[in-house]
Amino acid sequence: MLYKKQFLTVLTILILSITTIAQNNEVESLHNVDFNRLQSINLSQLELQAHLWFLKPDYEKAAKYYLEIINHNIDDSDALYKLACCYAMLNKPDYAGNFLVLAINAGYNDFDQIKQEKSFELIKSDKQFEIVMNDVLNYGKIFGETFYVDANVLVKSRIIFPKDFNINNSYNLLIGLHGYGSTAEKFTSIASYLESNNYIVVIPEAPYLKNEQGYRKFQYSWDFGVREKELWKISDPSVMDYIIRVVDYCGKQYKIEKRYLLGFSQGAAYAYAVGIKNPDKIDAVIACGGRIPDVEKYPWFISKEDLIKGNKLKVCIMHGKQDNAISYKKSIQAKKTLSKLNYNVNLVLFEGGHAINKNALNESLKWIEKDLK
Repeated sequence: MLYKKQFLTVLTILILSITTIAQNNEVESLHNVDFNRLQSINLSQLELQAHLWFLKPDYEKAAKYYLEIINHNIDDSDALYKLACCYAMLNKPDYAGNFLVLAINAGYNDFDQIKQEKSFELIKSDKQFEIVMNDVLNYGKIFGETFYVDANVLVKSRIIFPKDFNINNSYNLLIGLHGYGSTAEKFTSIASYLESNNYIVVIPEAPYLKNEQGYRKFQYSWDFGVREKELWKISDPSVMDYIIRVVDYCGKQYKIEKRYLLGFSQGAAYAYAVGIKNPDKIDAVIACGGRIPDVEKYPWFISKEDLIKGNKLKVCIMHGKQDNAISYKKSIQAKKTLSKLNYNVNLVLFEGGHAINKNALNESLKWIEKDLK
């Protein structure tokens, strides 16, 4: 354990500081955890909200959500680490250093990430934080160095057949890409939203495991959680190929008429990318509560040329007008961008937040079906 002698003192101070901060942010005190209520807390949703506020960026709100997570699981190393990043961005080096120590003691061991963490750039000149960082990195040497190798692995998908399914009949295929930190099992709920009985629904699980700790045992992400762009250039195309392989597999097993991708939040970015790059295999994309990948920042994801060539694709965009994670204005801009490139694109705004709305989904599917006849 890092800082073994100091750990209890640091922990005591931090519990007091967390309690004060939590009360200021209307977050429940660490001293008053209701373990019956814990069972009803959706910690995955809390982490998603924290992650999205961090990206926004609103570090105070992100910290509020991470504090709530720690409130219910003080050993959550990822939440502790992200709190260190939040307080670094808020220029609070003492808090950042102390939460970094707690993260290490709770089991966080991605020392390559710590070494290149951009959040710590703002406070790296602080003498006390510099001491903490040096001690952390020296401690990390016992774990050696990290390298990555591309590997072929099997990733599961869930399939939901319509009522009275008949293997001899033809169906539309709806591939659902869940959001950051979700699972295939959780996202199968979209099948119950469908009013039409003409869909085979398939939910691939994102390939990257984000967390195996505490009460949120499994969390998955479509993107590879490192800061090295060279690795993104390998991982993103690989993930997109995986999604297409799911489509191809279903096409061989069942009689498929049309193939649609439905992506939510982080999954929406991959739905856009896969559909735009494969308009010969994907008939339409429904993007909910997400963004189109930036062609300037991530040209290996979607390039300008991809956007121009992919305009055979039909696109329906859904977004909640009260979405505090990703503004619905991003979807308005996406519609404008795609319309200028002659995409057949529709925008469905609904009353609600960062979620998939049942009525909006069925409206989107009806628009697509009518348009493709």
